[in-house]
Amino acid sequence: MSGDSARSAWLPESARNERFARVAATLTRVLFGGRPGLALFCGALALYVLTWRMGVFFNDIGLYPWMLERMADGHLSLGAPGELDQGYPGMHYRDGRVWGRGYGLVALALPIYWAVELLEPVGLRWLVVFGFSGLVTATTALVGDLVGHRRRGLAAGAGLGILALAGNAWFYKSYVGDLTTFALQIATMLAGAVLVVAVYRLLALRHGRTVGALAGATVLLGTPVAFWATTPKRHTLSAMFVVLAIYAFAASREGDRGPLEAAAIRGGAYACGGLLTWAHAPEGATLLVALAVVDLPTAPRNDRRTLAVVGALAGLSLVPFLTTNAVVSGNPLLPPHFLDSYFGGSVAELADGAASGGASAGGGGASAGGGSATDGATGPSGGVLAAVVGTVAALAGTVAAGVEAVRPLAQRALDMYVSGFVALFTEPERVVRTFVRWGETDKAVANMFFDRNTDLSVLESAPVLAALVALPLSFRGGVGRVRAAGRRLRERDDPSNGANDGAVSRDAVDPVDLLVVVFATLFVSLYINNLPVYVQGTVRYLHPIYPLAVYGLFRIPRVRSLLTERTRAAVLGYEAGVLLGAPLAFGALLFTDVSKGAVVQPFGLASLAVAAVLAVALLVGRYDDRADGVAAGAFGVAAAMATVYLLLTSFVLFHYGPSALPAVDALSGEFRWLTLTNS
Repeated sequence: MSGDSARSAWLPESARNERFARVAATLTRVLFGGRPGLALFCGALALYVLTWRMGVFFNDIGLYPWMLERMADGHLSLGAPGELDQGYPGMHYRDGRVWGRGYGLVALALPIYWAVELLEPVGLRWLVVFGFSGLVTATTALVGDLVGHRRRGLAAGAGLGILALAGNAWFYKSYVGDLTTFALQIATMLAGAVLVVAVYRLLALRHGRTVGALAGATVLLGTPVAFWATTPKRHTLSAMFVVLAIYAFAASREGDRGPLEAAAIRGGAYACGGLLTWAHAPEGATLLVALAVVDLPTAPRNDRRTLAVVGALAGLSLVPFLTTNAVVSGNPLLPPHFLDSYFGGSVAELADGAASGGASAGGGGASAGGGSATDGATGPSGGVLAAVVGTVAALAGTVAAGVEAVRPLAQRALDMYVSGFVALFTEPERVVRTFVRWGETDKAVANMFFDRNTDLSVLESAPVLAALVALPLSFRGGVGRVRAAGRRLRERDDPSNGANDGAVSRDAVDPVDLLVVVFATLFVSLYINNLPVYVQGTVRYLHPIYPLAVYGLFRIPRVRSLLTERTRAAVLGYEAGVLLGAPLAFGALLFTDVSKGAVVQPFGLASLAVAAVLAVALLVGRYDDRADGVAAGAFGVAAAMATVYLLLTSFVLFHYGPSALPAVDALSGEFRWLTLTNS
């Protein structure tokens, strides 16, 4: 027995319990930012499991399970064209092999896949059932403790957990599904839970735990985050990395941190961008550009040591991306996304840029190798020197060829940002359809879960964002602050001012807010020219904008004070919205013969109506305090609209696979049967 374990054995039980409590508290604080963050994490996972269907409803998602299986066997390629039974969107061809894309998402699911392979004999569905019961118990107990009713929370949590376990055991049926899809869905659910915690930590850092908890709950219940959390696509992963990067950026600016710690956290923000490039290169590059544009001019320190730490972390985060690119495309800077597409059956020719880049790199390498071999005959020392020179020359040639190959892509990306930014001001119809009222698309969609009417705009998907109408109200006095900042800048630039130290004034604009605005602008500009487009659901291309909008919402002083002072009214509004809205929505399906779009579009109009009430109440509340109660209640109802949409689509409309919970599967299947027989 080791000395530490021997001493622990002789400790009194109370001391051991105290030590365990300290360790648990430390882990909770470090990983989740405290008990509110842990409650949000458990609650998010519980909601995701409740609405989890084991399957996919996008055709291109079928590529990822296949990629995961191949990656688990040690292969990045999907095989030769003649070895493939079917094709999916997102497949690419190079040098006689077919490749996928989005390897970062697949790599995240790889350890989970290995774990579920080991646990499969136990019965994965039983593990889901027990896990869900545990999550419900933990969430209820934590919430009860946070609101000052610890014993009631424990009792209610235990009761709900036992009820969930008994109900699922009653309806239990074994299910043998695809382990790769199972692992991918768990990976995105974990990413979605981390996203909610990151929003909490970001707002808690800036305004305290109460505001952070309200913001986390709003993202979870009042936006489409939960809708996409069980779908193995990049959207949830992108949103997670974006919010984590902004949180790290904000944390690095805290004044009580040492220089090395601040530099490491600051580098962590760039690392989030680097890892995101592995999942989706354009979105990761957008995050890195936004960080560099805002961080470098506003950083408290830009000395060599600080920049070395930041650059090292950023470079390390790009290693998986660059390595994967080198294997797949032959160019570390060229993501698989930009290779020629493979459509299954015919092999597309290699793109001219990629072909010339590969040829140039190969030629440079051959030339360097030949030179070193020739010089090696002159003697040992000359051979070593020639080998070093040849290696450096080959590396330089490869880098130059790689840069030349991606230069057209960089120009194309710049054009997309510029044209997208211009479109925000010159194409109002496109902007309105994307952000306010989507309506009906012009294209017929050949998808059993989508038709011409099943897409919602940003505001229809998250009517709580109507509270952003209060943003201009927070600018009272802002003009004076900007003018004062301008005077300080002029004083700094005045050569006669002895206090001039060359530092950039940071008082005019908050750097974190500026980063959010810059990234959101670049991100929307990247995609706006492709919108509106069918099969978007909740404008999934702009998914990271939802948590950022909630951040902006809780940065408004009036919204913060309203929700912290009238939390009860907001909670009552949410409860009323769910308890009344869900029966109305499900009843419409049960007693009327309507298509999915005929349900979704009226729902979108109802969401806009609630958003309008919220916006008007916030504006009127500036002059009449009696409107504050209405605004808080409307905020709760607006959040409830997103929750009802989640329940409606998960339980009935998008019936693409069995529910992970047997009780939900049985009840939703029965309801679906009633809708078919009563229509």
